[in-house]
Amino acid sequence: MSLERYLSAVRALVARELVARGLSVNETARLLGLTPAAVSMYVAGKRGGDLVNELARDEGVMAIIKSHCDAIVDMAARGAKGPVDLTELAKVVARLVEQRRPEARLEDLIRERIRLEQETATRAMAYSYKTRNPLVRALFMQIATDSLRHAEILTLILDYLGGRVKAEEVDLSSEELEKLAEEEWEMRESLAELYRSLSPLVRALVLSIELDEQKHYQLIKALQLAAGRGGGQA
Repeated sequence: MSLERYLSAVRALVARELVARGLSVNETARLLGLTPAAVSMYVAGKRGGDLVNELARDEGVMAIIKSHCDAIVDMAARGAKGPVDLTELAKVVARLVEQRRPEARLEDLIRERIRLEQETATRAMAYSYKTRNPLVRALFMQIATDSLRHAEILTLILDYLGGRVKAEEVDLSSEELEKLAEEEWEMRESLAELYRSLSPLVRALVLSIELDEQKHYQLIKALQLAAGRGGGQA
């Protein structure tokens, strides 16, 4: 949403507030650098757009606007002539509103998860260097690698949400995906016998492979579903 729309809505709310506090339309116009006709239209709700009503329902936004109006009224009482520039106030309101929008909150959650994944990768990598057991080292290296891959995927999702990446068609047939799914399932089954003869530590390594194969199988099935529906949204 453009800054100009926020500026227009903020002007409307400030004009309403100043008139409600007893300032005349002419004095309000002088303080805001507007024409009396424009102030009258703002007060009557004929200018400012639908955003005015959205902002008027937001207690946080209105608290900021009323505080700003307090300062304007005080300036007028001390003889200030105006006009008052409301651009910075509009920027503050815009940031506050945009941060509360669902997509903004989702992006913040993803960024936090990326940070956690990167920290986990760093810690797991340090542990892999610390241990002298090559089996334990392999486990921690896998955790580090997985965490870095998770961070990379989440970064791509952020790009998608920001419109920098598009979800195109899968470009693979259902038959091709089904063949790959069958191979992944067979690889999972081939590992089952290893559990009976290996030590707990080695079984942990085998488990990591099996979980990856299970994940691959589920991912391929999800791709099949997407392919059956004609791919992602462009």
